[in-house]
Amino acid sequence: MKRLITAVLALTLLGGTAASAAPFYNPGPFPPGRVHVHYVPRHTVWVRGDYFAMPYGRYMVVNNWHRHHLRRPPMGYRWVRYGDEFLLVSRHNGLILDVRFVRF
Repeated sequence: MKRLITAVLALTLLGGTAASAAPFYNPGPFPPGRVHVHYVPRHTVWVRGDYFAMPYGRYMVVNNWHRHHLRRPPMGYRWVRYGDEFLLVSRHNGLILDVRFVRF
């Protein structure tokens, strides 16, 4: 009888540790099977000859170009500030003629 109780007790203890050794699963705020992707916009490196297509980000048309020590834009072009850069952009097709960095 002692052997039977010892065997049952041993199996109970071994079964309990095996169940508690199972990995913890946390589904998080999204249901299982779904993937949540974060959109992180990357920094665009503007160069001469690219096309500035007025992206969704913030940009400003610079009318006081002389205040920022920029040269007068040729006919059909305008200065646009996008982030920390000034771009000389064609009004017709968005072709970038010149790129300058902001000076503080």
